[in-house]
Amino acid sequence: MSYQVDQLRKDFPSLNSGIAYFDGPGGTQTPQIVGDVIAKAIVQPLSNRGTTTISEQNAERCVIDYRDAVADLLNCDPKGVVYGRSWTQLTYDFSRTLAKSWGAGDEIIVSQLDHDSNIRPWVQAAEAKGVTVKWAKVNTQTGELDTQSVTDLLSNKTKFVAVTGASNTLGAKPDIKAIGSAVRTNGAMFLVDGVHLTPHAVIDFKNLPIDFYGFSSYKLLGPHCASFVADPALLETLSNDKLLPSTMVVPERFEFGTLPYELMAGVSAAIDYVATL
Repeated sequence: MSYQVDQLRKDFPSLNSGIAYFDGPGGTQTPQIVGDVIAKAIVQPLSNRGTTTISEQNAERCVIDYRDAVADLLNCDPKGVVYGRSWTQLTYDFSRTLAKSWGAGDEIIVSQLDHDSNIRPWVQAAEAKGVTVKWAKVNTQTGELDTQSVTDLLSNKTKFVAVTGASNTLGAKPDIKAIGSAVRTNGAMFLVDGVHLTPHAVIDFKNLPIDFYGFSSYKLLGPHCASFVADPALLETLSNDKLLPSTMVVPERFEFGTLPYELMAGVSAAIDYVATL
């Protein structure tokens, strides 16, 4: 299949500026259709989620469609899709949640290859609990994060491992399947930062040895927000800090306040657009 380049260009109003965008780590440009969906969603009758009024139903539909779209993209359970303002916000939220079960003498592993959003939240949470942080080092000859550089650090004290799926600077792609298998065998939890990987690979979450995965939709032609996915059964075991009247239902347990339904609609539209390419 060949791309109709001229037609694709017409889908992106930002390209009318005459500027060529080669800043992948800084995000992608947004197709007109995604902007249209966001605008339509925010001006339609809208309120908090529910089933009684049309405004409640519209909000509910935005959320359901968003979770279904992410589930289709990653082959995960829609009930395990958590919305977040950014990947950094999500890693900070979940680092505090996971650290509730950590204690002095435990260990976690982070990597030199990762963006700081997949390092600092875990490191700070570990330090607050007296947990030892081990660093998986990048191979300075190849720029890769070799599998052994992670697996050699595993011990019976390891609680958690965080590794990028692809570097946003070097493009290096660790073998997350091999790393995840070793982490699972060791009995620890494994998180993959898929922010840079998701736009460039087919992700089969259900069939990968991964406990947590996430991506930012602005790297995928969508709005500035992010998604965090896990098995709903695993999310059910996690206890996070939240407001007293907010629900304990998963995944809503991990989403705070009224959701930005228009952005969720934009994520759905971006995923639908990518599916046409």
